[in-house]
Amino acid sequence: MNSIFFRALLGACCFIVLLASCEADTTSISDIGEDWINNETKVYYIDTFTVETSTYKFDSLAISSASQYLIGSYKDPVLGGIKSTPYLEMYTDNFDIDEDAVFDSVALILDYTDYYYNDTLSRQKFNVYKVLEEITQDDDDSYYYNTTDFEIGTTSLGYIDFLPTPIREDSIHFTLNNDFGKDIFEKLQDNIINNTDEFTEEFKGISIVSDDNNTTVLGISTNSKLRIFYTIPDDEIVEDGDESYFDITFNSANSFHNISQTSINSNLKSLQDQSDEVSSKSTDNTTYIQAGSGLATKIDIPNIERINTINGSGSIMDAYLRISLKHNSNNDDLSVRDSLNVYIIDQFNDTSTTLVDYTGSTVYGIQTDDENGLNNGYVTYVISIKYFLDLKLNEDNPQNLFLGITSQGYTDSVDRYILEGEDSENTDYKTTLELNYAIYDDEYDY
Repeated sequence: MNSIFFRALLGACCFIVLLASCEADTTSISDIGEDWINNETKVYYIDTFTVETSTYKFDSLAISSASQYLIGSYKDPVLGGIKSTPYLEMYTDNFDIDEDAVFDSVALILDYTDYYYNDTLSRQKFNVYKVLEEITQDDDDSYYYNTTDFEIGTTSLGYIDFLPTPIREDSIHFTLNNDFGKDIFEKLQDNIINNTDEFTEEFKGISIVSDDNNTTVLGISTNSKLRIFYTIPDDEIVEDGDESYFDITFNSANSFHNISQTSINSNLKSLQDQSDEVSSKSTDNTTYIQAGSGLATKIDIPNIERINTINGSGSIMDAYLRISLKHNSNNDDLSVRDSLNVYIIDQFNDTSTTLVDYTGSTVYGIQTDDENGLNNGYVTYVISIKYFLDLKLNEDNPQNLFLGITSQGYTDSVDRYILEGEDSENTDYKTTLELNYAIYDDEYDY
C-alpha cells in the first residue's frame, strides 16, 4: 500500500511540474475499459493547457445551391451592419400565350421560409431592380460567392414598405411596374421570344435591395416567383372577375445572395485577408462567428506536445474543448443554434478538412444542457477533440494545425455568436481544454 501510494504521489508531482496543474481521476480502473486493466494505471484530469483564441474572416463563401435566399439588413450592436441582396435569374418555359389575352398586372411573390434574424416588429423597405448583366460564373469557376455582384438598373421596378410576418403569413407580395410586366407579356405573346435562351438574353433577372435602415434579414424560398396576371375577353372558362396568370420562376443554378458588411466593429477592421486574425486579447477577451459575412473563430493549442515529456507510456483518453457565448449575448431576436461546425485549418486559416472522430463521424460543437449556465445567461458548446490532439502529437509540424469554428447554415443565414476567450473574467465560462490522460507504463523504478 505504501509503495502504491508513493507511486501515485510522485506521479502527481511530476504532472504539476510539467503541466502546471492536474488532478487524479477517481474513476475506478474497471470503468476505463479492459485495455486499461492494470493496477498501476493512473488517470489524470487536466484543464490547464494553454488555449489561444482569435477571430479571422474568410475571403469569400461559396453561395451556390443555397437552401434559401436572404433579403434584408440590420445593424448588429456588436459587429456592425450586415446586408443581404439576392440576384435572381428569371426563367420560363411558357411561350404560348393566347393572342386575345390582355395583360393586367405583375407581382413579385416571395415565399417565406422559417428563417428570420433580428427584429421583425419594425417596418421593412425594399426596392426591386433589373439586373443588367448576364448572371453567370467566372470562366474558371463554378460558384457564386457572398462577394459576387452584378450591375443593376437605377430605376425601381417596385417598392414595398411592410411589417414582415414570417410566422403568420406564407409570402410577401410586391406590386411591380406595369411597363416591366407588359414588356415581358407582349414579347412572349408576339413570339419575339420563343425559348429560354432568348428570354434570359432579354430579361437577365432581378435584384431585391434592402433599405439600410431595415432591422431584419428574412429567408425567402427558392420557389418564389414573378406572377403575370391577364384576362381573355369572353373566355367562358374563366368566371367574370377572375384573372388568369402564369409564373416566371428563378433559375436556382444562377440565383444567389450577396452578403456584405455595411459597417464593421473597429476591432475587426484589420481583417483584410483570410490569413489575418485578431486575438481575443485585443477584443475584450472575445471572439466572433458570423454566418454570411465569413467571420469565424480560431482555436490554437500551442503546447500540447509537452504531454510527451511525462515519464512513462501514456495516452489521451478523451479531450473536450468548452467554449461559451458571452453573457446574455443571444436572445429571441439574435438566436443561436444547438450545434457548431468545426474544421481543421492551417496557419493561413485555409480549411483542410471537417473535424472527425476515430470512427470517421463528423464532430460538432454541441450545446450542453447545463441548466445552471442557461439560467444565468450562458450557453456553452462542447467539442470532442481527442482525434485532433492525437493528430497534432503525431504530426511533424503540430504548430500548423488549428481548429476553425463556424455556425450551422454558414452560407444561408446571418447568425452571429459572441464567444468568451481564454482569459475571460468569468473563469467558469472561459474557453478551456479539458482532457483525461492515462499513464499505464510508468518508467520510474520504486
